Amino acid sequence: MLPLTEKELIIAKSTKLLKKIKSFSLIRFILAILIIVFSICFLNLNLDILYLLLAIIFLVVLGAFIVLTNPYYTQLKSLRNLELVLKKHENRRNLTYSSFTPDGREYVNYDDYKALDLDLLGPRSLYQYLCVAKSSLGKEKLAKQLTNPIKKEEKFSNCVKALAESNSYFHLEAAIFSSSAEAKECKNEEILGITSKKIKISNLGLCLMALSYLALVITTVLLVLNALPLYYLLFFIPLNFIIARKFSNNEVYALNSTKYANLFASYLALVKALEKIAIADPYYNELKAKLKNQLPNLMRFKKLFEMLSYRKNIIFAIIADGLIYADYLLAIYFNFATKKMESVEDSLEAIAELELVLSLATIGVDNECYSLPINSSNLTIKEGYHPLVKNCVSNSLELNGGIILTGSNMSGKTTFMRMLGINQVLANACGLVCAKEFRTGNFPVLTSLRANDMLQEGISTFYAEIKRMKKIVETSNTNNPVLVLVDEIFKGTNAKDRIFASLKIIKKLNASKANFIITTHDFELCEAPNILNYHFDEEYQDDKIYFDYKIKEGKCNKTNALYLLRMAGVLEDE
Repeated sequence: MLPLTEKELIIAKSTKLLKKIKSFSLIRFILAILIIVFSICFLNLNLDILYLLLAIIFLVVLGAFIVLTNPYYTQLKSLRNLELVLKKHENRRNLTYSSFTPDGREYVNYDDYKALDLDLLGPRSLYQYLCVAKSSLGKEKLAKQLTNPIKKEEKFSNCVKALAESNSYFHLEAAIFSSSAEAKECKNEEILGITSKKIKISNLGLCLMALSYLALVITTVLLVLNALPLYYLLFFIPLNFIIARKFSNNEVYALNSTKYANLFASYLALVKALEKIAIADPYYNELKAKLKNQLPNLMRFKKLFEMLSYRKNIIFAIIADGLIYADYLLAIYFNFATKKMESVEDSLEAIAELELVLSLATIGVDNECYSLPINSSNLTIKEGYHPLVKNCVSNSLELNGGIILTGSNMSGKTTFMRMLGINQVLANACGLVCAKEFRTGNFPVLTSLRANDMLQEGISTFYAEIKRMKKIVETSNTNNPVLVLVDEIFKGTNAKDRIFASLKIIKKLNASKANFIITTHDFELCEAPNILNYHFDEEYQDDKIYFDYKIKEGKCNKTNALYLLRMAGVLEDE
């Protein structure tokens, strides 16, 4: 766990800098007022040159002052971003992260039962706890890596651990955090589609432009010969503007170019921030080098979209199009520039990959006990815990085959299975796990923990369980190792059918390469062949029930249903 001791220092620096900036803003305001006052004096007091000089002097002073003080504004923004990042990690440690955005609900696939059962996506989910990504691709990558992971090289996992233990982690996340709102909304396909567009200029528009310029030359000659008055020249400005706008009606001009200019500006700021953050990890430096190589390309696109944004200003547009047909010149420059420039796809991919690594590193940043999973054909976890359960009691287990897990209500069976499942998901994602040690393979996780009825679809609880068990059995029979977690197997039917069907399922899972845990209140299942028995139990003291939430060998020999009913006042004491 990285210390948050820097937080108080950052707050103190921000407060001190804010006082300076308030003074700077006041000085800027006074200088602007002086410029306006002396400009008005110049225009209203017989055009006295002294007032004009004073207005120009204060304008120069204001410009210089803005240039000199702008770094302080940038520094304050960076400090505030860092402060917000530190506060978010403090919230993670207190498990008060439910207000974090995003929560990944848009990526939920209701046919992916493990994502629903293990709270991988949606409100109060693992995704919401982990995600530090701002780009749409980064957020999508994290969701996919948790639910349908891509196998990564060892250097990826090592980078996750290196970042989790680096003092520069918070500064790196703050650099990501400063990405503009546009980065959150723009999808990669949208950006790549825009940067590959071309602006077409109609031949009629070019002909009219040529005729307009010819008429302008003739008018100028006549003016020189004193054959026409000077104001005739003003006629060409609105004419040229109308021609330029009429025949440059292209979808590129209709884009929100300011949005994309801000987007590329935020990416540039991120790359420049990364240059100052040194972390001794090969994969991190590989991503950093890739972004540095793309820096000129990002700068060109930023400049291009800034130029496109200028035409949104109607006064600038009338003058620019009226005098030099700026839309046509911009179209020529845009087509030439996009043809010469490389795609920014590599940059966007590298930024998203960095966001993915940072998100997975969150486990190590905010938890005392964590580790990188060790590849093994069996599954062994030591002091594993659930990252989303406050004060979660850690447990250890070696799993090589099947386990029937029994225990009283509320004793911790379901939480234990979710703990095991969520750590296997993190291991499959090539991230850090919440355990002192976790030996496992790349085992797909199959679950049936929340099989409930779906009234709108006419599906009962039992049939919902059947659908899940069908998927579990089919996937287990592919001869690939899997981790199967089933809570209160076939609880939606009668005891006789439940026990019979459960024994058949256990037999099928034993015949496959599945590692599985099944919880049940039916002690008959404890006698199934080729399985191990584990249980959770409780203690009673002074008419109160106490759980230790520790898994133990053997089957449970206690029940607490009647006791809980008496405690609730449903049944009378006997």
